[in-house]
Amino acid sequence: MTRAQSPQPAASRWSALWPGLALGAAALLLLGAVAARLGLATPAPRPGGPWAWVASRALGVSALIALALDVLLGLALSTRLVSRAAAALLSRGRLLELHQALGRAALSLTAGHALLLLADPYIRYDALDVLLPTLSTYRPVAVAAGIVAAYAALVVHRSFRWRARIGAKGWRRLHALSFVAFFAALAHGFLAGSDSGTAGMRALYLALALATAALIGLRLFEASRGRLPAPGRAGPPR
Repeated sequence: MTRAQSPQPAASRWSALWPGLALGAAALLLLGAVAARLGLATPAPRPGGPWAWVASRALGVSALIALALDVLLGLALSTRLVSRAAAALLSRGRLLELHQALGRAALSLTAGHALLLLADPYIRYDALDVLLPTLSTYRPVAVAAGIVAAYAALVVHRSFRWRARIGAKGWRRLHALSFVAFFAALAHGFLAGSDSGTAGMRALYLALALATAALIGLRLFEASRGRLPAPGRAGPPR
């Protein structure tokens, strides 16, 4: 078999397939939700107990942490001071791979967070509640912020495939949505979380917000002095 005829790696095949599979699953869930709201179908039964809410909350917090680390690493790679320190630990290529892996983890955890909400017998969400902002009857503004954060994170994640098409400058502008994703997710977690009043969760939110704000401030300072590192390659499409 020639090199040109070699089979596509499994990871690459999965990367090409998962957006279509996710869209298909979302479409089926939306159709089921609309049918149930119109009285054309019976809503699926939900298991009893608070396990779905607790598990969903755990995945949501994990998704926020993964997203924060993704944004922080992206900021670190775009600032001269931090990127030099990080380069002493890992090559820039490895750091970019980690950056992309954190983005995938954040999206996967977010999907699990939303799916488990569909199983909660108390909040009784359907696909419309978790996919479309402002439809939720439970803290609609906070939930809408979470949905906006998820869509912004998805656009940033997929933007690596569009870089050659839209150009480096357009890609960097689109990448600014990562800040929208993070701060909207932070607001969602704080305002919608049932445990946001605990000292541990407040400390987590504060630490993530301060770390992100500090690196944003450093990046703006270096940009004002013309000290930003030269832009590198975005790495393999994810």
